[in-house]
Amino acid sequence: MSKQIADHQMHGRQTEDQSLSAPRQTLLSADVRVRESDSDKSATTPEAGPAMSSRNDSLARLLVLCLVMIVGGTYVGVRVNQSWIAVDDGILAQSALRVLQGQLPHSDFAEIYTGGLSFIHAAAFRAFGVNLLSLRICVFLFFLAWVPALYSVALRFTSPVTAGMVALLAIAWSFPNYEAAMPSWYNLFFATFGAAALLHFLEVRTRRWLFIAGLCGGISILIKVIGFYYIAGVLLFLAFLEQSDNEQQGTEKDSWGYRVFSASALLAFLGTLTYVLHGRLAAGEFYHFLLPSLAVVGMILLGERKPGAGSGERFAALLRLVVPFICGAVLPIVIFVVPYALAGSVGGFFSGATSSAITHAIDLAVARPISPMYIVAVLPLVVFLAAGMYWKQFQGRVVGAAVALLAVVVVVRATRSMAVYSGVWSSVAMLTPVVVVAGVASVLAMRSRDGISKIKQERLVLLVALAATCTLVQYPFPVPIYLCYALPLTLLALVAIVTTVRKQSGTYVLASLVGLYLAFGVLSLNPHHIAEYSHAFGRRDELRVPRGGLQIEDEPYFEALTIFLQQRAPNGLMYAGNECPELYFLTGLKNVTRDDNGASPKEVLKALQSTDVKVVVMFESPYFPSAETSPEVRAEVIRRFPQSRMLGIFHVYWRE
Repeated sequence: MSKQIADHQMHGRQTEDQSLSAPRQTLLSADVRVRESDSDKSATTPEAGPAMSSRNDSLARLLVLCLVMIVGGTYVGVRVNQSWIAVDDGILAQSALRVLQGQLPHSDFAEIYTGGLSFIHAAAFRAFGVNLLSLRICVFLFFLAWVPALYSVALRFTSPVTAGMVALLAIAWSFPNYEAAMPSWYNLFFATFGAAALLHFLEVRTRRWLFIAGLCGGISILIKVIGFYYIAGVLLFLAFLEQSDNEQQGTEKDSWGYRVFSASALLAFLGTLTYVLHGRLAAGEFYHFLLPSLAVVGMILLGERKPGAGSGERFAALLRLVVPFICGAVLPIVIFVVPYALAGSVGGFFSGATSSAITHAIDLAVARPISPMYIVAVLPLVVFLAAGMYWKQFQGRVVGAAVALLAVVVVVRATRSMAVYSGVWSSVAMLTPVVVVAGVASVLAMRSRDGISKIKQERLVLLVALAATCTLVQYPFPVPIYLCYALPLTLLALVAIVTTVRKQSGTYVLASLVGLYLAFGVLSLNPHHIAEYSHAFGRRDELRVPRGGLQIEDEPYFEALTIFLQQRAPNGLMYAGNECPELYFLTGLKNVTRDDNGASPKEVLKALQSTDVKVVVMFESPYFPSAETSPEVRAEVIRRFPQSRMLGIFHVYWRE
């Protein structure tokens, strides 16, 4: 396998250079024929070789993609109905159901996210049926569309076989760890779609690809406001791209006006980021969330030292890049707001989306990122990468076999030793800032010397900038699964760095490292169900209620609870709080408040005044402190609902 990877890497680099430098000549050469004087057979000239090589390479790319789709799709598909966290699936399903019934998020009911995802999931309900499994089918289809985009991005930097391995590595460390239809997965998918569009733009320089990349950003924001992190990363890249194009002008004009604007905008971005982080800005937050963006901004500011075109020309060049992208981002948001405009509730939408994002961020602020002292865990990976990239003596098969053997030992030990498991995990958890800083250093080194193609630098900066900003998805809740929402972008950036700046092929060692982390993801990471880190998961059975369909723990209990609540609410009304929206969805009972995740005490007390409410449920084990039932609500429930029963973690109160 290592030898095969070596052959494909060498072959991939050759054909990429040929296809970029002379595509027309390649096509024409296939038609060049010479007639031998003593034969009627035609022979192809040597110029036809590149065309045949190109066709073979295209076939190899397609075959590898098909293999990745089959392996990745099967691996994820057989698990897609697992990993149940009740509150997550519950709020996603209940919001989608309200939209299916004709309600508007933030206007007719309290939506926890921006609202666009509820429309996507409502369409899934219409297509596949109103049940929890339909949401998993929906996100799985998006996952299947994401895999080719992921593969195509990796293919810009390496051979088909290696790109396939990188795609499988990114898959293993992302979606299979929590197959719920969470908005952050969609944010990752659309960020990758956007990256693929921007890489294509660099090759063809057609502005419609900027527009398409903008569309990806606008849709991502409508799904969850953290789509702005993707927007920020692309804007940083476009600032660098304008600067890179400016260096090619060969003129020395006064551009102080543009430089002042650029520096002010970049510093404003850092200031905004610092303000967002300032309430919890300690060493961990600085390392994981501020340092990557600081490095990218510093790179762009340092690039302003070189002279180039005048301010007017540079502003015009920047606008030619930014305007199509921003137009693409704004268009889906404008279309989404049209129903609100017709209903006269545009203000309610924007205020609701803003307040829900702030409230959600406050609720999640109960965890801190891994300490920067654990950076030692990533040092062995850095050493092996550097040796494979630069050290000639590290290229042989014997060394590659030794590293592969070491990788096998680590993978096997990780399944049995928590210390080894934690070491491998920490090496990845600490990786993004290291990759971004290394990428910035590589670009600065390449810009100081000739011989490095401009497009290679621009491709590298794109992925580094996206890795730097999209890692902010982890703030303010940096639990393990949140790393997986952005890690594929970091892995793609790392591939871009290694393939762009390496001096040696490093095939055997690099393949062993990819194999190590891929095997660790499949054998150790995925089985741990890191999304459910707060408790050990037990046996799972299919939830056999009309709106079920997932493999969950305590299935008989939830089935009995669903029937119990339906029997005690003959008029179809219920209040369940806090943080148990799954009960509304599974039972089909209507919430007497507009917030399925937990209304304010004032709204709950007002709703309980109605004699129509026959049953109330109080969730007694919420994870977040903000979800605790207020004493006033509890006292009013006890007073008005004399009969009660404790069913697991739910306290059910009812009256005849």
